[in-house]
Amino acid sequence: MSIAHTPLIDIQKIVYTYPQQKKDEVDGLASSAVLREVDLRVMQGEYVVLLGHNGSGKSTLARHCNALLLPDSGRVLIDGQDSRDVAKQRRIRESVGMIFQNPDNQIIATVVEDDIAWALTVRGLAVDIIRERVATVMEAVGISELRQLQPSKLSGGQRQRVAIAGVLALRPRCIIADEATSMLDPLSRREITGLLHQLHEEYGLTIMQVTHLLEEAALAERVVIMEQGKIILDGPPEVILRDIERLRELKLALPEPLQLAVRLREAGVSISPAALTIEAIVEELVH
Repeated sequence: MSIAHTPLIDIQKIVYTYPQQKKDEVDGLASSAVLREVDLRVMQGEYVVLLGHNGSGKSTLARHCNALLLPDSGRVLIDGQDSRDVAKQRRIRESVGMIFQNPDNQIIATVVEDDIAWALTVRGLAVDIIRERVATVMEAVGISELRQLQPSKLSGGQRQRVAIAGVLALRPRCIIADEATSMLDPLSRREITGLLHQLHEEYGLTIMQVTHLLEEAALAERVVIMEQGKIILDGPPEVILRDIERLRELKLALPEPLQLAVRLREAGVSISPAALTIEAIVEELVH
């Protein structure tokens, strides 16, 4: 996939402290910034996994990418637009859509197709355009047969697809999935991750998947690892995930395929660092 030379997301040395932490500092209690002079550039068309354990700052950083949070210092530019510019924030949020951990926080209507159409209706689009977009995105995420159902009757994975469809209907350039699979069972996690990859491939969407799961990172084009409010590792998964001891130090649970590859290498079997999935390991062994 071709990638532009100008960053879609350009984060420049941002520092951020939550308001309660600032209050604690005034009251004399120990506190610290959640983000500490973070630099990150994401190009149009990239699939990036933002990885780290709870409290590393990854979700806070993700929410700066569509102006849900604004930095205390530094700048966030989305397609060249400063997130602090109030006049540009709506456009930024339409360009960079977010999917959250709990899809129920994004679903507001009592019928699936009405929920997907809601944001388009609020923006005053013509009825025929709304119908066309809703039908298109429902088909894209595989929920066309659910159009007349109540979201509350759906499974967690299906509700997450509804949330993704609602964001996709706005035709964003980027989707940020902020721990969007963490409340799902393993099968639904794989399905939602697969859907994000499908949207990346078919629509050229930039994807930032925020997670603490290394198995989701293994499928990305680029892995960015955060620790204590800073980016400490940034590179392709076959490079980042080969340093097993470093990953353990960061308290990141190794997925089964990675553990298997380690055991095979210890047994003297030659396995490429790029073999990060069971399928890739089998391919190595066969050949």
